[in-house]
Amino acid sequence: MSGVTLWAEEAAEEAQAVPRWSEERCEELWDRVEGVRHKLTRILHPAKLTPYLRQCKVMDEQDEDEVLNSTQYPLRISKAGRLLDILRAQGQRGLQAFMEALEFYHPEQYTQLTGEQPTHRCSLILDEEGPEGLTQFLLLEVRKLREQLHSSRLCERRLSQRCRMAEEERGRAERKAQELRHERLQLHRLRQDCESASRELGKLKERHLEQAVKYSRALEEQSKASTRERELLSQVEELRSRLTEAEKQTIAHSRDSTRLKSSSLRLNGTKGLPPLLPDKPVEHWAKPKADETGSPSRDSVPASGALMDILQQDRREAAEQRQELCDIITKVQTELDVSEDVRDKLEAQCEQLQLKVRTLQLDWETEQKRSVSYFNQIMELEKERDQALRSRDSLQLEYTDCLLDKNQLRKRIASLQASLEQQQRELEKESERSRGSVEQSASCLHCSHLSLCSEDQCYGPCCSPDLQHSSTHQLLRKPAPPGGRAEEHAEDHAADHILSSAEHNEKEINRLSTFPFPPCMNSIQRRCHTEFDLDSWGSDENENIADEHGEPSLSDSWTSLHSHLFPLDLVNLPATSARPPATGVCRAPPRSPSASPPTLSKRSRGSLADDVTVVGGSRTGIFVSHVRAGSPAQQCGLKEGSELLELERVLFGGGSVLLGQCTAEVAHFSLQWWTEPSTLRHRSSPEAYAKLRSELSSTSFAGPDSFYVRVNLDMEPHGEPPSLGVSCDDIIHVTDTRYNGKYQWRCSLMDPSTAKPTRTGTVPNYNRAQQLLLVKLRKMALEQKDKKKMFTKKATGRVRLVKAADPSCRTQQLLYTLNKRHEEHLIPYSLVHPVQVQSRRPVIFSPSLLSRGLIERLLQPSQSGLNFNTCPPEPIQASEMQDKAVFLLDSCSPDQALGVRLHSIQDVISQDKHCLLELGLHSVEGLLRQGIYPIIINIRPKNKKHKKLRKFFPRCGEDTIMEEMCQAEDLQLETLPLLHYTLDPSTWSSSDELLVALSNAILQQQIAAAWVELERLQ
Repeated sequence: MSGVTLWAEEAAEEAQAVPRWSEERCEELWDRVEGVRHKLTRILHPAKLTPYLRQCKVMDEQDEDEVLNSTQYPLRISKAGRLLDILRAQGQRGLQAFMEALEFYHPEQYTQLTGEQPTHRCSLILDEEGPEGLTQFLLLEVRKLREQLHSSRLCERRLSQRCRMAEEERGRAERKAQELRHERLQLHRLRQDCESASRELGKLKERHLEQAVKYSRALEEQSKASTRERELLSQVEELRSRLTEAEKQTIAHSRDSTRLKSSSLRLNGTKGLPPLLPDKPVEHWAKPKADETGSPSRDSVPASGALMDILQQDRREAAEQRQELCDIITKVQTELDVSEDVRDKLEAQCEQLQLKVRTLQLDWETEQKRSVSYFNQIMELEKERDQALRSRDSLQLEYTDCLLDKNQLRKRIASLQASLEQQQRELEKESERSRGSVEQSASCLHCSHLSLCSEDQCYGPCCSPDLQHSSTHQLLRKPAPPGGRAEEHAEDHAADHILSSAEHNEKEINRLSTFPFPPCMNSIQRRCHTEFDLDSWGSDENENIADEHGEPSLSDSWTSLHSHLFPLDLVNLPATSARPPATGVCRAPPRSPSASPPTLSKRSRGSLADDVTVVGGSRTGIFVSHVRAGSPAQQCGLKEGSELLELERVLFGGGSVLLGQCTAEVAHFSLQWWTEPSTLRHRSSPEAYAKLRSELSSTSFAGPDSFYVRVNLDMEPHGEPPSLGVSCDDIIHVTDTRYNGKYQWRCSLMDPSTAKPTRTGTVPNYNRAQQLLLVKLRKMALEQKDKKKMFTKKATGRVRLVKAADPSCRTQQLLYTLNKRHEEHLIPYSLVHPVQVQSRRPVIFSPSLLSRGLIERLLQPSQSGLNFNTCPPEPIQASEMQDKAVFLLDSCSPDQALGVRLHSIQDVISQDKHCLLELGLHSVEGLLRQGIYPIIINIRPKNKKHKKLRKFFPRCGEDTIMEEMCQAEDLQLETLPLLHYTLDPSTWSSSDELLVALSNAILQQQIAAAWVELERLQ
C-alpha cells in the first residue's frame, strides 16, 4: 500500500483516541494543512468554497470581496492562500467549516487530511442555520449547477451551430474549389484548342500559299497549253494538206502504173518486151531485166510478179506512212479535247469574275450615293454652324448692349444713393431740431410687461426722447423687416451659442415672437439701415396684399408670426408703381452695385406678372393659362400654353432663376420681379399644356409639385381644418406649394415603412417653418436660462439642427426657396428620396457600446444563427486607414486599429443573411457612399441610469462615461443623412424581450424603404 494510505490509517487511529474538535486535534489538522498547502492552493477554487463558508458564518462579505476581487491577489493560488489564512484566524469554527467544505467539493483531499471518508454531515450549517438553512443552501447549489448545465448546453448548441455553419462554409468552399478546378480544366482545354486552332490556322495559311502558287503555275501552264494548241492546229492543217497531196499522188501513181502495165502487156504480146514502168520501179526491175537479157529463155510471168511485189512494197510503205499520220491525228485530237475542257473551265471562271465585277460595281455605286448624301449633310451642318456663329455674334452684341445699360443703371443707382444720403442728412437735422420739444420723463411701465427680457431697456417710443412724433408716425408705416436676418442669427448661434445673451438676440425676439412689441428708437433706425434681402419670403397672405394701396403699420406686422414675410415695398409694387416715394421714409441703400438687382427700381417700374396667370409646378412645368390682351407680356410673345423656362437678371448679383426647376410657389414669387419682357425665356408647348389641363380637370389631381421632405421640428396644426400636425423626423410628400392660391404646402404624411400616405393636409411653407424653427430655438434658450419660471415647464418639442447641403454638390436642383444663403441656415425641411433596396441591409446599433453584447446574444439561439451573421473586426494597417472601403471601429486604439472591410459586408449580404455590425454612427455616410444602406436602430433606455442595459456594457466602467457617450450618439443621430428607427422603451421590459423586439424590428426594416438625403452625400 502507498504511504498516503498508511498515513490515513494512523490518522484514523489517532482520531479515535483524541476528541474530534479538540485544540490538539485542530492544531494537528492545521499542521497537516500547512504541510500540503502548496498542493491545496493549486487544487482549491475559492469561488466554489466561499458560498458555503459564508453560509457557515465564518466569512463575511468583506472577507469574500477581499479573497475574490482584491488586486493584491491576482492569481488563484494567492487567493486560496488568503482564504486559508482567514479560516485559520477563525479557529475551530474555521477549521470545521473548511473540512466540511472539503467534504462537499474535494472529498479526496478531505480523506488524505483526516483519514476518514466524507459523510457530508453539514453539522456547522445545521448548528447555525438549522435544517431550513441547509435546505436553502442546497437549493442554491442545485440552482447553480442547473445554471452551469444550462450554460454548458447553450455553449454546446452554439458550438454545434458554429460547427454546422463551418460545415456549410466548408461545403461551399469545396464546391467553389471544385468549380474552380472545373473552370481551370475548361481553361486548359480552351488553351489547347486555341493552340491547335492556331496551328491549324498556320497550316491553312501555308496551304493557301501553296494553292496560290499552284494556281499561278496552272495559269502559266494554261497559257503554254493554249500556245501549244495553236501550234498543233497549225501542224494539223499542214498534215491535212500534205495528206491530200499524198492521196492525189497515190491516185495518179496508181493510174500511171495501170497504164504502164497495160502497155507492157501489149508490148510483150507483139515484140516480147516488158511493159513501161515509172521511174522508181525501173530501178527495182533493172536486175531482172539483165537476167532477162541473160536468159532469154524465161517467160514474162515472172517479170510481172516482180512488178507486183514492187507495187505491194510501195503500197505497204504508203499504208505505214498513213498509219503514222493517223496516230499523229489521234494525238492531236486528244490534245484538242483537253484544251477545249480547259477553255470551258476558263470561261466559267471568267463568268464568275464578271459576276463579281458587276457586284463590286453595284457596291461602288451604293457607296458613291452614300458619300454624296454624307457630303450633303456635311454641307448642311456647315450652314447650320455658320448660322450659329452668326447668332452667337448677335448675342454677343446684345450682351455688350446689356452691359452698357447695366453701367448706366449703376450710375443712376449711385446718383439715387447720393440723393438718399442727402435726404437722410436733412432728416437727421430735423430730428436734432425737435429733440428739445420731446418729454423725457414719460413712464414706460405699460410696455415693460410685454417684453420677454424685462431687465433690458424699453423698446417703446416713450423711452426715445430724440424721436419726433411726425417722423415716428412715418417710420411706423415701414414694412416688417425680412426674416433673413433672424435666420442668419439663428443659424450662426443655434448650434454653438444657443444660450447666448438676450441682449445680443433682442431683434430676433422682437421680429419672431408671438407677443406684440412696441418699436423703440433703436429698432426703427436698425430697420432703416437694414437692406431688403430676397432670402426672406413666403407667406400665405401676400397675394391679398397686392391689391392694397396702403402699407400695414409696424405694430400690425409684429402682432404674430402670421405677418407678411415678403418685403411690402416689393409686394405692393403694381399698386404703388406710379406713386413717388415719400420723402420722410428712410430707404436702405444697397451695399454695393453688384449686390442689387440689375433691373430698375421696383418703385419706378411695375411688375408684368399681373398681365399673366400661371399654372403648374416642378412636376408638370410652369405654363401660362391667361394673358391680358394688349399687355406687354402679350407683345413679347406670351400666349396661352407657353411654357416658362428661365427668368434672367432677377436675383441679387444678376442671377437667373430656372423656372422649370422651381415649385409653383417659387415661380409665382419670382415673377413678381419680372419687369423687362426680354428677361423671360419661354417656348410653346401645346401638348404638355393640354396634358396639364386634363390633369387639372381630373378629380384625382393632387398637385403640380412632387417631392419628399423630412421635417426637422415639431409643428402643431394651425389655421383652417385641413392643417396637418407633424413631428420631427416625419416624412411628408409635398404635392402643391400654392394650395388654394396661398403660400402654403399641401402634403401627405407618409408611412416610413411602406412609403404610403396616411393623412393629408397643409403645413407651413419653407420660410414660415424656418421662422417657427427660430422661435422654438429662442424659447428653448430662454427655458434653459431660467428654469424656475412656471411657463417654462411645458416641453417645446423636438428640434433637429441640420444645415442645408452646398448647392454646388447637388445633382438635381429643386428650388423650393429663394434664400441665397440657404446653405448657411438651419433648415426646417430636408429633401429626401425613398430607396427600395433589393438585398439584405446591414444593421448598426445605437448606442454603439451595445453592439458587441447584442450581437453575441442575437447569435446564441440556434434558430437565429441561420438568419443572422456578423463581420468580425480585422486588424487594419496604418496605410489602409484612409481607404474608403475600410470602416474603423469607435473603440479601436491607435496602436491596434480594428475595422471591417467592405468586401466582408458584401459577402454576408450575398449569403442572404442579416449582417450585424459593430460599427459606429460615423461609418454610416461611408457605407451610403459605397451603395450600402444600413438599418440604424436606436435603443432608448427606460431610465437615465440604463439599469436594464447594464449587462450589455462590458467595456464601460462608470455610469457618467456611459451617459456621455449615449448623449453624444443621440446628437450624432440627428446629423445622419439616413432616417433611423427608434425602439420605444415600452416595447420591452427585460433583456430577452429586448432581443425579440430587435429581431422583429430588423425583419420589419428589411422590407421598408430607406429615406436618404442624397444631396448631402455628393
